Amino acid sequence: MSQVAEGAKSAVDGPAAVVMDYREDYLQQAAESIRTAIVARLQDDGLNHHDVRCRVKSRKSTLEKITRRDSDGELKYPGGTAHLDDLIGVRVILFVETDIDAVAIALSSQFICRDDEDKTAMIRKNGGIGYAGRHLTLEVPLENPPAGCENFGGQRFEVQLRTVLQHAWAEFEHDIRFKGTHVDNAEISRAFTMASTLIELADQQFVNISDILKRLQSQSEAVGSQKLDANSIQLLLDRVFPAYPHSKAGQYAWLVEILTANGFTTVQAVEDWLANINQRTVAATMGYRFMPGQVRVVDDLLLMTFGEPYIEATKNVGNDFNREGKLRYRLRRLRTLQP
Repeated sequence: MSQVAEGAKSAVDGPAAVVMDYREDYLQQAAESIRTAIVARLQDDGLNHHDVRCRVKSRKSTLEKITRRDSDGELKYPGGTAHLDDLIGVRVILFVETDIDAVAIALSSQFICRDDEDKTAMIRKNGGIGYAGRHLTLEVPLENPPAGCENFGGQRFEVQLRTVLQHAWAEFEHDIRFKGTHVDNAEISRAFTMASTLIELADQQFVNISDILKRLQSQSEAVGSQKLDANSIQLLLDRVFPAYPHSKAGQYAWLVEILTANGFTTVQAVEDWLANINQRTVAATMGYRFMPGQVRVVDDLLLMTFGEPYIEATKNVGNDFNREGKLRYRLRRLRTLQP
């Protein structure tokens, strides 16, 4: 149980007990640590994303929710803050809708998943129109918590996964329906329904554009002796790993630094090296639960090829202070599970 929930008094003791149980400083620290851990995981797995945001439910909002009653006059949350999973809320904003599943799997592997509800999929399955989102209820594990979250074991939080377009639609609708006037106006409701349909179509086209781009790049000619840069290495990986999703844009420049530190100076040299690597062996050994980003795959291939010297050469490249420990863990896994 989280520190914010320890010693929590029942809501039947009155609003004062709820106010006393609400620890804003603790929640703010927990929220920022959780956000940092999520960003690090997405970057480590090479999953492309636009932004990761977090918020802490205010004392006023917490009090309002904890004292809410149903039609029979019974408290909806009789357990106090211990029964509130949304004191901390995280929103992960992605570019392409097909990346939502990969991010959900990644976060469920990092934290304990208590609930996973894809409301958008349910609406579409029932023939409806609109956006409701993918919502996860996660918990910081007591054992082996993510780096930086050691003091927040047992803390639960909610995560919303959205594309950039879904985020814009939801924010505007929330502003109109919950903060504006004329919320029951039929003309406004119809306009929102039409907008949600257009957003769904636009998201589908973004997926198509991403797929087309991969296909066109995979058909391009080898760049031969061209010197390494972020663009050329991405073009190469699109040809070599067409099935793997793009990593975040800045990670390709980071990969160039990694490759250069290991003696690679041209795209051709990287391509020749990849041609002699059994990529399936690494994928099977690492036991990826989802399709990792291209940069993460190359990072694992380099680790398998060069071992300890690779760790020493690259442990300080980038701003991940936990990189050395992660690499040593992954190397042990490679050595233990290799046939």
